[in-house]
Amino acid sequence: MKKVSLSLFLVAVLSIIFLCPVKAQAQTWASQSIISCEADILQGNDSGEVIINFTVRATNSLPKIGALKIDIYRTSGDRAATIWGSTSNGLLSSKSTTRYSYRYSYKGIPTVSYYAVVTICAGTSTNYDTREVKTSVVQAPK
Repeated sequence: MKKVSLSLFLVAVLSIIFLCPVKAQAQTWASQSIISCEADILQGNDSGEVIINFTVRATNSLPKIGALKIDIYRTSGDRAATIWGSTSNGLLSSKSTTRYSYRYSYKGIPTVSYYAVVTICAGTSTNYDTREVKTSVVQAPK
């Protein structure tokens, strides 16, 4: 009786193992490509103009480096604008490099205070690190 019970138990366990496959998924993570990044916001020279500067340094020369986007907010918390990064607007470098800096001019409303959240990136076109950097607050000039 014990041999029959043990045999049935083994058959049940082996059936479960072979009939119910476990699906394994590898989780992919972006490489640790960003050494450092910074961003700041300054008053521009023109009425309502604010300047967003950013710099990113990478571990090695990478084809995708710069800012994926810049979100500009009023101090009330309302988003004033989102600027998506591209090589044509200068937010992303047009060539592989280890360091990239850019100065983006935004035309806002005079005397309104703004801050920016800059999403920095570095890596390949499909596998890249990102970091968000929040700037201080600046008032757009009259």
